[in-house]
Amino acid sequence: MTVTGLHEANTIDSDYVKRARLISDKLLELIILPTEQCNFRCIYCYEDFSIGRMQPETIAGIKAILDKRCPNLSYLNLAWFGGEPLVAKNIVLDISEYALSLVSKYPHLHYSSNMTTNGYLLDFNTASALANVGVTTYQISLDGPREIHDQSRIRADGKSTFERIWNNLLAIRDSSLQIDINLRLHFTVDTAKLLDPLLEDIKREFLPDSRFSAYFKAIERLGGTNDASIKIYSETEKKADIKTLEAKLFGEKLQSSQNSAVPDDYVCYAARPNSLVIRANGSVGKCTVALSDERNNIGTLRPDGRLDLIPGRFAPWVRGIQTLDPEALGCPLISLPTSDEIATNLQTKASAV
Repeated sequence: MTVTGLHEANTIDSDYVKRARLISDKLLELIILPTEQCNFRCIYCYEDFSIGRMQPETIAGIKAILDKRCPNLSYLNLAWFGGEPLVAKNIVLDISEYALSLVSKYPHLHYSSNMTTNGYLLDFNTASALANVGVTTYQISLDGPREIHDQSRIRADGKSTFERIWNNLLAIRDSSLQIDINLRLHFTVDTAKLLDPLLEDIKREFLPDSRFSAYFKAIERLGGTNDASIKIYSETEKKADIKTLEAKLFGEKLQSSQNSAVPDDYVCYAARPNSLVIRANGSVGKCTVALSDERNNIGTLRPDGRLDLIPGRFAPWVRGIQTLDPEALGCPLISLPTSDEIATNLQTKASAV
């Protein structure tokens, strides 16, 4: 076989494996919003906090899905989102305990759980309780050193947040908890050159501990009320600043596992058929960003675990699975068909039957 032929064979095989992995009915990911309220009011946030805590009927629906699916699953992942999930910590613990009981019942089932949290309520006791029910991986955002962070990631009452988050992180570092913390380091056109003090502190306090990792994320316009005030990077400038920041934080260890930069071939959870967002009001979606987008309301979860899907809403999100188009897989919201286009497509299919 020629070198070219070997490369082509490996590409075909890798595409097949990727598609098989993405559509496997042996894997289920539920991204759960136990509340859509938040104790923060970050100035760039896109959420409207119009929905409160998850009601008992939706909690029952999640447990019913797990009852139905877990006997035939190989992998289950529960991802906690919000709002701020720890504002509804009792719901997180309740559902997590139930999932863990099913792992005991079905030994073949591999279970994992992660959480996107602002970190303000993640004290040692909370982190320990969550670890006991399998929540072991966290993403926590910092916007810079204290004086920068406290201008943008502020409490709902207007007070600062950096010190308490930092102390929580130090308490976890000083513990023996078997959890992983991924620090998402935000920057803007104005703050990218002001992060050095934070990076030095992270290098000193956290990177010697393999449980901690970090990556850089530019603040974007995602539909929030303050979008107009956010300066937009060009892709070239953004990539250049990320490269500079990574060099400052990781030095010669850019390939370290603690550099959790998003890979170029990243496949968004929203592009995967086996990943669903369960909102606090029982609505089912695919994306945690487009929460107010009608196209992202794909159905409703019933208390018996039944999913009532809206015709035509699911397929556009997973269109990348058929083509393996990198854009559709990386962010299916980009070029997602409009509501009118979805309706037209449905009418065309109905006429052809």
